[in-house]
Formats: sequence, structure tokens, C-alpha cells
Amino acid sequence: MKEKVRIAIPKGRVLESALDLLRKSGFIKHSDEDYNSRKLIFNYEDDNAKLLIVKPWDVPTFVEYGAADIGVAGKDILLEKFKNVYEPLDLGIGKCKIAVAVHKSINFGNIAGADAAVLGQSDKNEKKAINGNETNNIRTALYLSNNIRVATKYVNITKDFFKKKGISVQIVKLYGNIELAPLTGLCEVIVDLVSTGETLRQNNLLLIEEIALITSRLIVNRASLKTNPKEIHNIIMRINQNIKA
Repeated sequence: MKEKVRIAIPKGRVLESALDLLRKSGFIKHSDEDYNSRKLIFNYEDDNAKLLIVKPWDVPTFVEYGAADIGVAGKDILLEKFKNVYEPLDLGIGKCKIAVAVHKSINFGNIAGADAAVLGQSDKNEKKAINGNETNNIRTALYLSNNIRVATKYVNITKDFFKKKGISVQIVKLYGNIELAPLTGLCEVIVDLVSTGETLRQNNLLLIEEIALITSRLIVNRASLKTNPKEIHNIIMRINQNIKA
């Protein structure tokens, strides 16, 4: 009996959309509830694929090392952690962005090198920045600063972003609740995923620049592509036909 293709998909917010796409493409036949349990491997007899449900950050690793033939991974993870995988499709699901944000009442007097003149008057720093001009002013003053502390789980993306701007930053790696950092004085700036922006608004944080738009991508193990090119390309084609269906 021919072995089924192994597809790694992430737990969390993208799971439902990924299952829907695989269902439309003919790889699975069951409802979401049948894949929503403590089980980590689903191999229903009437499905045309074996599903591995893994943590989002682990999907590229499973695919790179051949534990899965194909996977669904966020572009943020692929940018942060280079993996030797083939990336044929933008699936258009899990849309969000990686962005730089600060507290609306950030005090530039506490940041070495900040140019208060950029803001017109130094006391403007204490006002809530709610319009485009003030956002631009804060961004300009921030990027004239020295050794900014930035909280993020995206260490490599953050380093590359500020390095290209010629800005020296001190990165504090966190694993969750990134928005808490500027509220507690841990850091002046955060770099994090932003979807609707509601979490930023509720915590009086201001998005000052987008780093990258993020969607989920289809990734393929390179050995699987070489040993079974016809089947892999057929899978890619079927999924591609249903991305916007």
C-alpha cells in the first residue's frame, strides 16, 4: 500500500484555515472537530494525507529533517529561523505583519541621543500620539536615538531591521506578552506580530513602522521533492488551485 504524504500543520490561529484548504484540495475529508484533540498524528483511513499537528515554530524543522513531506509555516518563522526547505506557495492565510511599536506616551528623555527638537517641543512626548504626524515624529526621534532596548521574540528579524537603518539596539528576548515590556519599563520598543491591532490599542501602544507582511507558506522537504517529484508537484498544483477558491 502506498504511503500517504505527511503534512505538518500548526496548532493555533492558522489551524482552521489550513484544514479548510486541505479539505478543499481533497487531502482530508473530516470536519475540524475530528482533528481537534490531544492526538498529534491523524491518519484516517479515508483521508489522502497523514496530518501532524505541531507547534508553529516546529513545522519547518519537521519538514527540513524529513519527518514531514510538506508543511504550513508562517513567513515570520521562516524569516527568523533559516531552514533548508522549498517554499513554492504563499497560501494567503494567517495574514498579519511584523511591526515596531512604542507606548503612546514614550519619554524620549530617558533614551540617550533622542532629539527632542524633532518633536518641536519636548513636552509633546507626554501627549498621546494618535495621528500620522505625531507617529512620524516619534519614529524619527526614536531612530535618532542610541542603544534602544527592544523586546521581541524575533531576534534575527529585529537585528537585521535596525542594522539596515544603522541603529544600535539592545535586544531583550521574550517568549510571550511582548506588549507588557514598554508598560513596565523593561524596554522602550517592541517588535511583534500585529493582526488587527486591537492588543496594541488596548495597551496604549502605537505602531510606528511595519517590517514585513506575513502569511502562511507551503513548504516542502527537498528530499521528498527529489524522490517523488510527480506527486509533490501534483499536491502543490491542487493546493494552488484552491488557495482563493
